[in-house]
Amino acid sequence: MYSGEEIIRAVESGELVIKPFSKEQVNPNSYNLTLAGELLVYVADVLDCKSENATRKITIPDEGYVLVPNTLYLAETREYTETENCVPQISGRSSVGRIGLTVHQSSGCGSLGFKGTWTLGITCVTPTKVYKGMEVGQIYFFPVVGDANIKYDGHYNGTGVKSSQVQRQFEK
Repeated sequence: MYSGEEIIRAVESGELVIKPFSKEQVNPNSYNLTLAGELLVYVADVLDCKSENATRKITIPDEGYVLVPNTLYLAETREYTETENCVPQISGRSSVGRIGLTVHQSSGCGSLGFKGTWTLGITCVTPTKVYKGMEVGQIYFFPVVGDANIKYDGHYNGTGVKSSQVQRQFEK
């Protein structure tokens, strides 16, 4: 796993891309990720894995937005990352976990070659107010051992909050 110093070195050398980058967000072995300004919520009561599920957009106002339990909020990180020779992994910050926020439901492990902002799956156990720009998660970087020729080039690359594309597996 990259140390905080190694994250700074890798960003400064161009080996790793984190935009925007702030040394104040560097931890001993991770980098804090912040919440962008929009959320998506699914509108149906039942989600269908074989269909594209409709969502509605919520803009987080400056005064914050109250999340409610039993709702999945898809959120975007402000940080755009690119990794060619290390595997990114995200997790929630312990500070937000201690107030009952979960910042991703699964798929915390990214892929070599991922280029984009991260879509988070946020839930809460009690009504909780969140703010754009707040540090909600952490990203870790693991060096790859062996050849790293297979790179991610999928539909989640890029920017913007992305809803599930699970239905694509049924289109084959």
